[in-house]
Amino acid sequence: MIIKLVIIALLAYLGAIGAPWFFGTTGGFYTLGRPLIASALVGIILGDIPKALEVGVLIQAMYIGIITPGAVMPFDVDYIGYLTTALVILSNLDPKLAPTLAVPVGLIGVLIWNTIWVINVYFAHKADRYAEKADYKGVALMNILPQIVNFALRFIPALIILYLGKGFLENLVTSIPPFINHYLQVVGGMLPALGIGMLLNMVVKEKIYLGIFLLGFLMVEYLKLPILAVALFGGVLSLFWFKFTSVDTSREV
Repeated sequence: MIIKLVIIALLAYLGAIGAPWFFGTTGGFYTLGRPLIASALVGIILGDIPKALEVGVLIQAMYIGIITPGAVMPFDVDYIGYLTTALVILSNLDPKLAPTLAVPVGLIGVLIWNTIWVINVYFAHKADRYAEKADYKGVALMNILPQIVNFALRFIPALIILYLGKGFLENLVTSIPPFINHYLQVVGGMLPALGIGMLLNMVVKEKIYLGIFLLGFLMVEYLKLPILAVALFGGVLSLFWFKFTSVDTSREV
């Protein structure tokens, strides 16, 4: 089991925003660091893919509207994807508790990331001084050492959380009264909806598209129609609406 935990902690480093190994942030943070992909990898490692994907869908929806302008992260979705999924599986928790557990895990990741940035400021200024002296080896060294710091401060805490978290969470869950556990599940179920709402607020410019989205939700939830068919129908309907409104605008001009 310790080997599996080491692999998960290593992936939590490789999917970080500062890890350069998989084509920079494209293959790292924006691929390995996505909660849905992270949960799938954790499910493969721990041998419980269905529960892992159930967790991944919830936390991906929860943070789907999160952006990182200038590498400033309100939550560390990479840590959330790997550690939350692993802790839920290892502690045999209800996946509905994952969004609630994701919040403190994400804040821990942000604290670590901010610490890394503060430490790496030293290396940046040191590299400037080496550059003024045309010391290329010194500049190269100042680019290598920050990755060692990044690895140490992300891999080691992740491994400790994974190693100690299982027993801690098992004891915590058994000590929580049933009504509080139910409350946490309800609150956790609301967080993915909040994430979807944030994304829609950024993307949707015309309110008519919210009506189309609501229509699709009603068709899937209450008419029990296949979600893929409804999504395609909504896409076609949106294209027709866009086409007709564009034509009307051009005629007015």
